[in-house]
Amino acid sequence: MNLTRIHGFTHCAVGVARRGVTPPVGIYARSWGAARHDVAEGVHRPLTVTTLVMRSLYADEPTLALVALDVGWFPYLPDERQMRSAVLNATGLDEDALLINFSHTHAGPYLNSQITDKPGAHFIEPYLNDLTGALVEAIIEARNAMRPAWITYGYGRCALAANRDFWAPDVGRYACGYNPATPADDTVLVARVTGEDGAIIAILVNYACHPTTLAWQNRLLSPDYVGAMRDTLESIYGAPCLFLYGAAGDLGPREGFVGDPAVADRNGRQLAYAAAAAIEALPPPASRFLYTGVVASGANLATWEYRPLDPADRARCATLRQQCAIVPLQRKPMLEPIDPPGANRGDPIAEAEKASRRKWLQAALGDESVYPMTLWFWRLGDALLVACPNEAYAQMQIELRARFHHQPVLVLGCTNGTLGYLPPRDAYGSGLYQEQQSPFLPGCLEQTIAAAISGLEHL
Repeated sequence: MNLTRIHGFTHCAVGVARRGVTPPVGIYARSWGAARHDVAEGVHRPLTVTTLVMRSLYADEPTLALVALDVGWFPYLPDERQMRSAVLNATGLDEDALLINFSHTHAGPYLNSQITDKPGAHFIEPYLNDLTGALVEAIIEARNAMRPAWITYGYGRCALAANRDFWAPDVGRYACGYNPATPADDTVLVARVTGEDGAIIAILVNYACHPTTLAWQNRLLSPDYVGAMRDTLESIYGAPCLFLYGAAGDLGPREGFVGDPAVADRNGRQLAYAAAAAIEALPPPASRFLYTGVVASGANLATWEYRPLDPADRARCATLRQQCAIVPLQRKPMLEPIDPPGANRGDPIAEAEKASRRKWLQAALGDESVYPMTLWFWRLGDALLVACPNEAYAQMQIELRARFHHQPVLVLGCTNGTLGYLPPRDAYGSGLYQEQQSPFLPGCLEQTIAAAISGLEHL
């Protein structure tokens, strides 16, 4: 399905603000079992938090805050819950009106306050406090800066993301890495936020691709490809760019798992230029491209031009709504080892890292057999948004955009915390990393997609 001609609009009050959130050099930053270092030794590009706050111009509706945050994940989920609770209390936002989307960089700090015996661990708790303060400040600043604006959405394509469920014939099992045999979802959704004077206030890029360019060889703090993507677009448009991480459970960069920051920058520019092409194809704010008649020339020429939205369209674009739903996911009876018995096991350091992750995942899940996963739904005028805390396969965004093909659909993963993967039913039993890591039984992805369809239809 060709989505590149689908456009939509939101008309509301908008404010944008940013804070730097780069951790101190020396912080504990082990995100890879294969790493041979524990602490960050420098900075490739700064990490940031960027907030976009929205409120209706015409109705007494809650303020919505969309936050793009350069962190990977919270291994100890209470840390994320404590941060989000503090932000809600300080800003007065409704529970379902705050979405904190993680860029999911794998070159950031290890954000677990319970880790105290590792090199650089003494930086973690102060950094978590600073992170919370930066989120609060950015949201309040953005809220105070709100002004009438039009958000214009459209789709483009970017070949950065590749399928990463690779069958490794030399070992006779699946490995996580570039798989040239399976096509990847290359959809990129962009949005341009313009004030009523026509000036660009912000750019949004919603794309699904694991930020795993930089891997165990890298010793620098980095937003991965997101940094160069953001910097490139901001140099073009002169406005902050929010990267919104999508449903990328089975997607990663074709060239990844390296230590060279230049590769991450190259990947980022690839996404930036693809996003810029989609932005340049967007219509002017509050206008549709309409057929206007035939002009007789050497040939009979069909003419089209941009014309203002009619009053009914403008009223629809001004609608803001939000809600959430609980998806009861069935838990596995016990967490499986990442490598099953008899597999070609890795070195002791990598095995210790895998065991540590299982420990913290089990602590976050608790003892119940059903995990109540929250999905968040926003209607933003013409556009729809669904946010999921876990890492769904790209099938989720493909199916949702096909189902709601007349309007833009933003699909966010790793939002408001994350626990694990949501693989498709047929992945179970394959030995894929994602189905081994997932704490949920087969059917979790399909159940999530069904709940997302229901929630978006209700809006």
